[in-house]
Amino acid sequence: MALAGFIFTLIGWVFQFYETVIKKTRNINIFLPLAFLISCVLFAINEFITGDIIYAILDVVCVIVAAIIFTVLVTRKKLLE
Repeated sequence: MALAGFIFTLIGWVFQFYETVIKKTRNINIFLPLAFLISCVLFAINEFITGDIIYAILDVVCVIVAAIIFTVLVTRKKLLE
């Protein structure tokens, strides 16, 4: 689970790298918070399985924050269109 979480995190940062370096914008690519959300869910599952409750709770908090950011970005993008 943890390896899959790291892969999703890397994928999100690759998309963000493309957005900022290649396209030369300062926008947050929508895939970064989505990939972060997925990776935090996978990290939380992994932590619950291994019994690290404190880290699992922190990952759940990160899931909530990532979900809020993702929702705001999607809503704002729809309002601008």
